[in-house]
Formats: sequence, structure tokens, C-alpha cells
Amino acid sequence: MPKLLLRLLRLAYYHVRIEHDAKHEGSYTPDTRDDAERARNEIVSALFDTKGEEGWTAKLEMADDPLCAHFKDRVRAVAEEHWAQEVDSVAFDEAQAIALDKTGEAPASTNEAMFAIMNDRLADLDDLLLRDSSPKEAWAGIADERVMRREIARELSHAANGLYKVDQEAVTADEKETDIRLRSVVSDHEAVIELKLADGRSARDLRGTIYHQLVKKYMAAENSRSGCLLITLAKDHSWKHPDSGQRIGITELESLLCDEAKRVENAMGGSVAIALHILDLRPRLLKEKARGPAGASHQARY
Repeated sequence: MPKLLLRLLRLAYYHVRIEHDAKHEGSYTPDTRDDAERARNEIVSALFDTKGEEGWTAKLEMADDPLCAHFKDRVRAVAEEHWAQEVDSVAFDEAQAIALDKTGEAPASTNEAMFAIMNDRLADLDDLLLRDSSPKEAWAGIADERVMRREIARELSHAANGLYKVDQEAVTADEKETDIRLRSVVSDHEAVIELKLADGRSARDLRGTIYHQLVKKYMAAENSRSGCLLITLAKDHSWKHPDSGQRIGITELESLLCDEAKRVENAMGGSVAIALHILDLRPRLLKEKARGPAGASHQARY
């Protein structure tokens, strides 16, 4: 249905063009042109009201179509608002309701809910690194992605709260795979986290990982449309920009990878959700420097 409405919409905007819309002042008698404009607007409303992943995809295509350029921002805003309402209105089954009552959270039965849980747990890792008992120093000394994968998978497993299991089935005996999979306990939906140590990777390699490894390799299944490129940074570093050749820091790298994630999402018609998360393992030391004849000092954070 959303695809059919999208086709009708394109035909409507092609034949009933905005620049030719009638402009009325005061009272008037509607004619065939007014009827055509009203029909076109009804198609827009019907497409706005579509639900599910097909509806979301159709609205994204609508926003990107040059025929709808005059109100593409509104299309995106409506699409995001309706999508959020759909996620909030998902009905829980008995198992989910019991889990919600006990833990304040419910296991995921949709890709969208799985994506939200994954992002929440990755944010918890950031909080973990700020604690006095933080594993930051130990993790910063890890130079093997397989070892880092085990450490992060262990923490994600501890934080599961009965919502998911960290799937070990896809891990080979020699641990060639570096993905971490969070699988819902009430459905087949899963979120895939692809781990890379940024210190030993080029910006081109990291950017290419988003589609060629994360999406193409792990997110093809209908129940695996949530993913994240998780990179760790243990020391100050710069990278060669894959296009300009200029040296860039972590902020520019983050922007580059976020842009690529959004590009891939759009290229996939909004059927996948991709996050980028950086675990900053660099030490933040407070250093005192004496100043002035009285030995006054200040603290600087690095």
C-alpha cells in the first residue's frame, strides 16, 4: 500500500504541479483544478498515515524526491513523529509485560525497540568508564580486537537485565568475527555491534566497515536491521581523510563516520538503523603546574 501511494503521489505532483496551483481570494466556486489539488493533498495525507517499515521507507523516499522538495523538511518531521508514536504504542505480550513490571524495561519485539536497547546499553558503557572502578585503563592496554570483544560482550551481558542475550553462536572457535550480537529473549530480533580498535585502523577502513561489513554481512536478515559501529580509542591519534587527504582528529572522524552511516541508511531506503559509538579510553589526567613566585597552581585536563 505505501509503495502504491508513493507512485500515485509522484503522478499527482507531476501532473498537478505546485507552481500551477490556483490562488483564490474571497469566495469562489471550486473547479476541476481545485478538485485535482484536493485529490493530490489527500494522497499526501494518506501516505503520511501509513505505518510500519514500508510506510517509513515510503516517506523517506517522498522526502528525497525532487517533486516534494518544497516541503521535504515537513515530510521528514512527520515521518519521525509518526515513527516515534508507533514505537511508543507497541503492545506488549504477557512476557514483556511481566518483564516491564519487574525491571522497568521490556524485551524487544521490533527492530526499532532493539535499536533503542542497544543504544541505551552503549551509553551505559560510557557511564561505566567514568566510575572509580572503571576498566578504562585495562581496556586501553588491549591491542587485540578479539580480546576487546570479549570484555565488552561481558559487560553487555551483565547489563542485559533480562532483555537480551549476548549471542555467542556466530563466534568461531578462533574468534575471527569481531561482532557482538544482542538477541531479544522474546523474539528473533537482534542488534549487531561491529567492533574496531580505531588506533590501528585508517579512516577509509572504518568508513568502509559501515556498509561492507556491518550492513552487508550482518544486517541482511529482516530481524537484524539494527546495528552499530563501535570503535575504541586508547590514545591521541590522527587519521588521513579518505577524500581530502588532510589529517583529521577524533571529532572529524566521528563526523565522517556519522555522515556515512546516514548515507547508507538513506541508500537502504530507511530499512536499517545504524549508530556510531566511540568508547574513549584515553587517560584524562589532572596535571598541576606551578605558576607565579608564590607557587600558585592550576589544574589542566588533557
